[in-house]
Amino acid sequence: MPVELTPGEAAAFRGGDAPAPMLDLIGLMACHAVGAARSLGLFDALAAGPLTTGELAASAGVAPAGLEPLLGLLHATGYVERHDGRHANTPATTAWLCSGSGTDYGRILDLWQAIVEEQWGGLAASVRSGVPAGGFYPWLAARPDLSAAFHDLQRGLAGWLAEEVVSLTPLPEGSRSLLDLGGGHGEYARAFCGAYPGMSATIVDAAVTGRSDGPLTWQEGDLLTAGLPGGQDVTVLFNVLHGFAAPDAAALVARAAATLRPGGLLVVLESVPEPRGTAADLAFGAGFALNLWHTQGGALHATGTISGWLEAAGCVAGPWRELARSPSHALVTAQRLSPRHAG
Repeated sequence: MPVELTPGEAAAFRGGDAPAPMLDLIGLMACHAVGAARSLGLFDALAAGPLTTGELAASAGVAPAGLEPLLGLLHATGYVERHDGRHANTPATTAWLCSGSGTDYGRILDLWQAIVEEQWGGLAASVRSGVPAGGFYPWLAARPDLSAAFHDLQRGLAGWLAEEVVSLTPLPEGSRSLLDLGGGHGEYARAFCGAYPGMSATIVDAAVTGRSDGPLTWQEGDLLTAGLPGGQDVTVLFNVLHGFAAPDAAALVARAAATLRPGGLLVVLESVPEPRGTAADLAFGAGFALNLWHTQGGALHATGTISGWLEAAGCVAGPWRELARSPSHALVTAQRLSPRHAG
């Protein structure tokens, strides 16, 4: 959590009169301290009410000698409050870091801490050579705990956005088939099938096994090489293109368009290079883009670039629409032309 600076302190850091990297150093320390606190169960113990250091040590089964300085850093960085010799969670900690929170952001923090510490070690060499290190998904597959957190994060984001995405995407009349490329969690496909009775969906993803559940069927396959079912009324690419460099992303758009019947709809949802919202949204977006490039060879592709790929694939793209629920996402629909109108 950012240190609460006075206006004078903030001006000093911005103007170079104070060492701005010190704030990043504090953030690094705080990240590790929060991870330790979660591992020890401190925030959950404090969720029941304020405790002295001794009471908290007894509750968590830890030694008071090390707990006191840990609490000191958590207090200085805004995660714990002190009143009359007792410690308590701050409102932000209660909202985001307790296991009973609506969103346990601690799992997200753990995931990103591991990514940065374990995957960014060769960042300078990659930038120097212009060649991404790659290897993100094999690394993730070797870490089941982080893999579970990653896929839960994708599922949670999709569950949050699905209702708005469906509302922004009226499907062609009589649509009965939907192909979801890369949406292994099934949240988007399930939402469309729920909104359009009689629709069935096929989900193709490298991280799934073949199975069926009601109107949904999962098919394991690499999006760039797997055989894809054709004649679809609707095909969707949601939060997929950013995992690929431009040539492969363009090829994937062409493959997706080829699955559609004439008049069918191709829908793309993507993170945008310059998200709307706060300074924090912009900063995280920049870090996300760097991580995509370094660990996957991917990129946040400009909306105009994606629209060009859609047109080249024989589709007529509409305007991009921003999502109210996420300042970093935008959506576009494109209709596939009949062969006599294409080109």
